[in-house]
Amino acid sequence: MGGKLIKALRFADDQTMVADKEDDLQRMMDSLNKTTTEYEMKINTKKTKVMKISRIEGEEKNTKITVDGEETEQVTEFCYLGSLISSDAKCHKEIKKRIAMGKKAFTKRKELLKGGLNQGRI
Repeated sequence: MGGKLIKALRFADDQTMVADKEDDLQRMMDSLNKTTTEYEMKINTKKTKVMKISRIEGEEKNTKITVDGEETEQVTEFCYLGSLISSDAKCHKEIKKRIAMGKKAFTKRKELLKGGLNQGRI
């Protein structure tokens, strides 16, 4: 963003962390866990997911990240702030999803398609 690499993106109680290496991601998770513990909070490991993004076909995508010794779930895609992010770094599913949302919104306004707009006074 603005020519800078963002490593942590937060919105309300959602957070996404990005790292080049598994060790760096684990350090970030450990730091977050330490901070939450200091404030008497706890990371919900059932909602915590990890995903490795790679454009290289057949590359090993297993990444082991733990929180208090509990391994997080490995996923191949997830939705963050309404956008679908996939491990293959492609956006085909996101584009299809948005087209479908547009079609749904458009068909709710059938009067626009049928020419039945109210010709009331202005």
